[in-house]
This record gives sequence, C-alpha cells and structure tokens, in this order.
Amino acid sequence: MKPHCFRGATFPAMVSMVLVSCTPWTVRPIDKSGVDSGQSRPFDAGQYVDSIWNAKALPAISAGAVDLTELLRSHRAGAVLVKGEGRVLRVDTSSRTGMLMIDAEPYDGRPDAAVEIGPVIRGTTLRDALPFIQFSQFVNQLQFAQVGNALNDRVSSALKSFSNQDLAGSIVVFSGAAGQPSEGGLLEIVPVTLAVKRGRP
Repeated sequence: MKPHCFRGATFPAMVSMVLVSCTPWTVRPIDKSGVDSGQSRPFDAGQYVDSIWNAKALPAISAGAVDLTELLRSHRAGAVLVKGEGRVLRVDTSSRTGMLMIDAEPYDGRPDAAVEIGPVIRGTTLRDALPFIQFSQFVNQLQFAQVGNALNDRVSSALKSFSNQDLAGSIVVFSGAAGQPSEGGLLEIVPVTLAVKRGRP
C-alpha cells in the first residue's frame, strides 16, 4: 500500500517581530513547493480520513479487493486489498492486538490468516494498500504516518460494535487489507468490514 505522513522556533519569532515593527506585510506559510498556501491550519489526519472514507476508501476496497483464497495461492508481496470468509478456529486476545485465527476453504483445521479485531490495530497495512494514497501527496513523513494511524483508529472505532464472544466455529466474512506475513507467520488482515455469516454449528 502507500505511505501517509504527519506533523519549529525562535528564528520565526524574531522574523515576526521585525516585520511587525518595520512593515505592514502579511506573513503566510509557504508550502513544500514554495507556493504561498494562504492557510496556517495544521494538517489534521483524522479529518483527511473522514473526507476519503466513504467517498474513496470503501469504494476502492469494494472494487479492488482480491479473494483471500486467491491471495493465499498467489503469495503476492506487499500490502493488498482483500475480501473473503473463513471459519474462526480461535479468538486470541492475549494482547491488545486481538486476532481471529481463521481457516479458509477448503477447511483443514489449520489457520490460514489472522484478522485483527483490536482494540489496537497495528502497522500501516490499510494505508499502504489503498491505491489513491501516496507519500507524494503529503508534506512530510510525519503526515504520512499520521494518516496510517488515523485509518487504524477508524477501523478500531468501527470494531467496537463487533462481538468476539463465542465465535469459535463461526464463519466470518470480511473486506479490508492484508500485509506481507513475516517468515513462518500468518497473513494478517486489517478489516474494514467484518460480520458473522453463520454461527458455529
């Protein structure tokens, strides 16, 4: 997926004093390209995510997600949009990054992926998988990182209404983003939608 970035000192204060005492000029911030931006508000990653969530993020996932079974066969590298379903083998809440360990069809009783259920959503998988979010859109690495955090916060907030009680054996359906697993590790999925399709037998 793509990167998102975030957010100095006595010298600007001195310049301001000189301008106030000597001239009526107006001082306004200059953007990265050297063009007068005409605005002084700091970058708000939460507002940015709010502005793109329904208009761009959800449509991009709906249109561009690959099926989990296909992704598992292809061993694609990097962050990718994904959708699918799986049987919950167990719910792991031993850390604040809770996980649903799921078995994709054909079911063999072994976990194929882990769906993050929070309350902490980690990494930048969702940001990096969304094709319209690029590092070049932002002023610096800080803003890019803030966008990743804001996307994770949005997912975490939505997951508060999802109950993970008695899910073992249930079939869940999801869409979201998957990152490259570590060697020997499971594919980890950050869900944007997550629901129980069928309860355990």
